[in-house]
Amino acid sequence: MNGLDPWIPRDKIETDDVPILPASTMILIDDRPDLQVLMFLRNNSSGFVADHTIFPGGAIEEDDKNYIWDDLIVGLTKEEAANQLRTEHARSFWIAAIRETIEEVGVLVGTLENSVLEEREFLENGTKNFSNVILGRELFLDLSDIRPISRWVTPMGGTRRYDTYFFVARSFTPVVPQVDGKEAVEAFWITPSEALQKWESGEMTMISPTLATLRQLESYKNVSEVFSALESKFLPENIRIVDESKALPLFPKDANYEASHTWPALGWTWLPKRD
Repeated sequence: MNGLDPWIPRDKIETDDVPILPASTMILIDDRPDLQVLMFLRNNSSGFVADHTIFPGGAIEEDDKNYIWDDLIVGLTKEEAANQLRTEHARSFWIAAIRETIEEVGVLVGTLENSVLEEREFLENGTKNFSNVILGRELFLDLSDIRPISRWVTPMGGTRRYDTYFFVARSFTPVVPQVDGKEAVEAFWITPSEALQKWESGEMTMISPTLATLRQLESYKNVSEVFSALESKFLPENIRIVDESKALPLFPKDANYEASHTWPALGWTWLPKRD
């Protein structure tokens, strides 16, 4: 396997018989007044990254790929989504990221219709599909301001593996994050620098995709700078790892990027970390 190929198909990734599931992560950012990100603490009994601080996200569900979404989406065609991610059912990754953000932290993305939050419990327990919620309320999801910034594949060795696309979006809702009490036990806004400081001091536990994302965002002053950078269409950069949770991931311009004690992650980003 070419570990440096950012577009490698999921079925071509080396596996240890643990299925690699497609998944999405949503990074909500806002100027408060400094650039801050929405994060949450995962339940200590969770089956994946328990007791870690992460961003909202989860696996793609069948309904996220439902043909009904063709009539419920604005701002991004299926063809445009496929060109950006180069994977099947590409637009479902945007939909899943929005749905998971509603389920886990009770924050809307892609719509400002707060009544959608009334359906949150039904989405969480699976008694309603997200497409039916949007259709039933005669709404649309606007995907135009939700941008992919990275792709991460869980390494071998664990009981779960995901092929996850990370998205960034601005939070326009005044709703205070409310955790679901199941997957998420605490949600909060924080600057990337403060989050990294808390990781360094041992107050937070994080894995390399989260740490890499915080390192990227730490180099931007505000939301506008992040989205301006994404307009430049940078080529994907491979991120290198020293340790999955105990050392900061490395970007190409970092001093020790090609040191012998590092290895290429199954992680690529097209939001550059600025000097």
